[in-house]
Amino acid sequence: MSAASPHPDEPTSAEYKVRVLLVDDQLIIVEAVRRMLASHPDIEYHYVTDPHAALAGAQALRPTVILQDLVMPGVDGFDLIQEYRADPALREVPVIVLTTKDEPKLKAHGFAVGANDYLVKLPDQLELVARIRHHSSGYIKGLKCEACQAKLAGVQAELAQVKAELAALRGA
Repeated sequence: MSAASPHPDEPTSAEYKVRVLLVDDQLIIVEAVRRMLASHPDIEYHYVTDPHAALAGAQALRPTVILQDLVMPGVDGFDLIQEYRADPALREVPVIVLTTKDEPKLKAHGFAVGANDYLVKLPDQLELVARIRHHSSGYIKGLKCEACQAKLAGVQAELAQVKAELAALRGA
């Protein structure tokens, strides 16, 4: 059986796969998160260790959630969150701050600049997976809703065209 959509303009299930992008310069964290997610084949895991490549990586990957470190060489994680929010393609992608900093002021600032969640490194595997699934699920539902709205708009335009043609035929 084919995994293709019944209609060519509908997104495939692969487009709705849970896709995680970790932005962290520490390879030990990259590996730890990889191991936490390895037993979950429905979660696609990607990472960027160069924070200067984070925005381009996110644009290319189209993740359903971004795990964002705050402290990286030459780049402030809060600034990256603001860059994601300024980008129309990434504006709605959930961002989970993943940092060693457990300070209420930093958490509040993270939410103020657009983070959706905040976890202290390294969280429990069950909690990390649950939060990734929760945020990705909401984001994917939004994508599906947008796709349905676009399809509905197309059908409505076709209907309007048919009505106009029918009215023209009646008037002739």
